[in-house]
Amino acid sequence: MINIKLNKCYCLLGALFYFIYAYRTYIYEGVQLLDLLNLVVNFGIVLLISIWLISKSEVKNVLNLVILFVFVIYLFVLHSFVAYIDISYYITQEYVGNLYVNIERINFIPFKTIYSNLFGKVVAPVTIIQTVGNLFLLLPLAFALLFLQIINNKYKAVIVIFLTTVFIEMYQLLDNLITSGFKYSGGGQRAIDIDDVLLNTIGGLVGIALYFIYKKLFLGKALDKKNFTTQI
Repeated sequence: MINIKLNKCYCLLGALFYFIYAYRTYIYEGVQLLDLLNLVVNFGIVLLISIWLISKSEVKNVLNLVILFVFVIYLFVLHSFVAYIDISYYITQEYVGNLYVNIERINFIPFKTIYSNLFGKVVAPVTIIQTVGNLFLLLPLAFALLFLQIINNKYKAVIVIFLTTVFIEMYQLLDNLITSGFKYSGGGQRAIDIDDVLLNTIGGLVGIALYFIYKKLFLGKALDKKNFTTQI
């Protein structure tokens, strides 16, 4: 049991692999100080979260270890899509003040963006991918939280997923607000959309459902087999 607990640390290799990938991808010519600063700060934030989640997880077999390893990589990819902090922008751009919220980048009407992306006058592959992507964005998170026993209650999992998607939208709103104070920012580039919350939450519910399907099909059979062997 001790060795299994120690083996959880190997999952941090996923963080190392991501760092190497990001370094080779985003730092093009030599070592650009600001690009490196971006990478280190963002990597450090997710690394701390990953270590905390790893410490909360239960790893009982190789499959758990593999899922945890993939989960760590997923956390870094998720962060890069929804909460990446571009420190270099705040350092290099001219700050002029006059913070404001660009209302055009906010949608409070449920299903408006979903309908527009899928059934609007102009439906492009990119809008379909965006909608489907939002649906699957937090699905792995919900599944992994339960699978790795970081959370043991499905209702708590739903709450965590909902709070996570709300946090993402609030972060993006704050990012737009701060960015609006810089020259030529246009009030920020991130969209704050109630439909993202809906899709992320639905995706989380699907992830929870998949876990219980897995639990019934595989863990249930394993338990029945164990009981049968014990009886023999």
